[in-house]
Amino acid sequence: MGFCIRIQHNDQIFEPVTTGDITLTREKNKPAVIEFTIMADDIITVEAGNTVSVTADDLYPRGETHFVIFAYIFKIIPKKNGEATITAYDQIRYLLNTDAYTYADKTLTQFLRMVCSDCMIKSGDDIMETFYVIPSRVEDNQSYLDMILTAIKLTKENTGVEYILWDNFGEIALHDVAFHTVPIRIQADTAQDYTFTLSIDDDVYNQVKLYREKEDGSREVFVKSDGINIAKWGLLQTCESLNDDENGDAKAETTLNEKNKKKRTISVSGAFGDMRVRGGSLVYVMLDVPLNMGFSMNGHTMDNYMTVDRVVHNFKAGGFHTMDLELSGGYL
Repeated sequence: MGFCIRIQHNDQIFEPVTTGDITLTREKNKPAVIEFTIMADDIITVEAGNTVSVTADDLYPRGETHFVIFAYIFKIIPKKNGEATITAYDQIRYLLNTDAYTYADKTLTQFLRMVCSDCMIKSGDDIMETFYVIPSRVEDNQSYLDMILTAIKLTKENTGVEYILWDNFGEIALHDVAFHTVPIRIQADTAQDYTFTLSIDDDVYNQVKLYREKEDGSREVFVKSDGINIAKWGLLQTCESLNDDENGDAKAETTLNEKNKKKRTISVSGAFGDMRVRGGSLVYVMLDVPLNMGFSMNGHTMDNYMTVDRVVHNFKAGGFHTMDLELSGGYL
C-alpha cells in the first residue's frame, strides 16, 4: 500500500508490520482518528501517548508524498493471536479538555493561538488572519474546541466567511472554506452507492429575529424574513440575543442568507479515494435520484459543490483506497 507507519516510544522509533485494513476518519472541525492493527513482538514497545506518523507515496494524487497524519495513541487493544489494534488522534483531540475562559477584543486567529499556547499544542504559520474582532466572551466549563467553534460561528455570522480548523501533520491550522476546495467530481460511476436527503426540518429558518437589551430597559430588535418561503414552508423562526458590539442588521441578514435554504445532504459509499479530502473540503457532486422534488441543477438532482462533513478513508490490502463521505450544502 506504500504506507509508512512510525511509532515513537521515548527515543525509539518502530515501523511495525500492519495487518488488515487501515481507516482514517476526518470530520469537519473535529479530531482526525486513524485505526490500524499491528503484529506484536518482543522488540516493539507501544504505550498510550506515543506518537504515530503516517506517510504514503502511492496514493492518489500520484507523484507526491502524502503526510497522512501525525497522531497520539489513545487506545491499544492486544489480541490473543499476537495482534494489537491501535487508535490514535491528531492534536485536536487535546482541545476536548474543558476550562473556563474570559477574553475580549480578539479575532478568531488571536484566540486560537492563545488556546494553543495554553494547551501546549503546536501551531504554525497555517493559521489565516480572520480580522473580525470578537467582543467580550465568558466561556464557563466548555471544551476548548467548543470555544473555538463559537468563535468560528461568530466570525461567520458577522463576516459571511467560514473557517475550518484542522491539523496539518502536527501543527494546528485554520483556513477559509475556499482553501479546502478539492478538484475532484463525485458522480455515479465513481461511487458504489449513495443516498440523498432534502429537508427543512433541522437548522432551516425563513425568519431571523435578533435582539439586544439596552441600559434604559428597552429592547432593540432586528428582523429579517423571506415572505415567499414563509408562504411555502410556514414560519420557521430563530431568535437570539446580541452582544453590544455586534451589528444586528448585518448579522440578521447574514444568518437569513445562510439558514433560509433547503438542507441537502448526501451519503456516498465506496468513492475513489483522494488523500486531499478532509472534513470541511469542498468537492463537486453530480448525482441524480429517481424522484422529482420540484427542482433540478442543470438537469441533475445535484450539480454543485458540497461540503464534506465527514470522510472515512479506507485502505485495503493491495493498495485499494476508497472513501465514505457525508456531504451537505450545495451552495457557494
